[in-house]
Amino acid sequence: MNVCKRVLLVMAATVLLFSTGCWDRKEVNDLAIVTTAGLDLKENGEIELSLEIVIPKEGGGKTQQGKSNSKSSGSTLIWSASGATAADAVSALQRKLSRSVYWGQLEMLVVGEALSRSQLREQLDYFVRDSNIRLRVHPFVCKGTACDFLAPASPLERTKADFLGGESKRFFRKPITLNRLVQNLGNISKEAVIPYVDTTQDGKESVPYVKGYAVFSHERMAGLIQGESFLGMKWILKQMRGDVETVKLERPSASLLSLGVLSSSTRLVPNLAGEIPHMDILIEAEMSVIQNTSHFRTSDPKFIRYVEDAVVDKIHHEVETTIKQTQGMGTDIFGFGEAINRRNPREWQHIQDRWKKIYPSIQANVKIKVMIHQIGMNNAPVGES
Repeated sequence: MNVCKRVLLVMAATVLLFSTGCWDRKEVNDLAIVTTAGLDLKENGEIELSLEIVIPKEGGGKTQQGKSNSKSSGSTLIWSASGATAADAVSALQRKLSRSVYWGQLEMLVVGEALSRSQLREQLDYFVRDSNIRLRVHPFVCKGTACDFLAPASPLERTKADFLGGESKRFFRKPITLNRLVQNLGNISKEAVIPYVDTTQDGKESVPYVKGYAVFSHERMAGLIQGESFLGMKWILKQMRGDVETVKLERPSASLLSLGVLSSSTRLVPNLAGEIPHMDILIEAEMSVIQNTSHFRTSDPKFIRYVEDAVVDKIHHEVETTIKQTQGMGTDIFGFGEAINRRNPREWQHIQDRWKKIYPSIQANVKIKVMIHQIGMNNAPVGES
């Protein structure tokens, strides 16, 4: 074989090598890109899956507007289908779509209340078993059905996933992920919390917002934490981020002071003396004055100490209220049992089987330290010289 023939063979082999592609490759135009998934339990016992799918765009950035049996939600479409299980519903939904369901961009999982109280664990199995679904997906529980929650367009964000992602970052220092939820449901207490979302009407727009926490015990939703208990739970779970505490001062009467949380920390310290353990909850917080309606100067050290004491009393009330509420539910969502096990595994082995009965009787000693480190631009209230 002469040199020319060898060169031609090498060139042909090179062309063949670079002309081959991935045998299982799928183009973007062949994919239905999912950003948010919703799960509901229907009255007939079937599982309804609703997917928020990004509307494909034509050249020039125009959105394709074709006829379909889906619901439009701004720049996304909501497609739904039902089946005996979540996997069965996915299969039924895929038969409706001309494109392959693509889970790689899934960011949020929204679960309706009915499913949360009945089959959460069973249907989560599909989402943690599929290798295409990332475990950093953020789960939420919504009031009513996930299908209805996903239907209205988000007024400020392009997708529901964008909106819920922003809410998670704004409300929670460490957003709860699917991986963390599964771990919590498998820990000693088998209890967990998930952000609870609802919608409110703002003119013609339906605006979603975080309303509190959904509390889970042994894979089922046991109740809701809302109102001042919502803040109390965030203090214990170390989820305070940019939150505001407003205190009413006794002197002068009717004066209010609002303080922003700069940073906080919480420790659980078990006290195992006696038959029923006690739990010390140690909270420390650094705060800033963001509004002062009194006539006192925030540069006055005595006034600042007085405000710190008032904030301590308020946080103490919120935390104690929350603990009593969870004890009434019989849900150890704060990990008291885990803290006892870490401190004294032998003692935990002794009380583990009776923990569900012991937890509602545990005395929690809440100890709080607040330090105001920032007083704002003005020392004196507005209008004071």
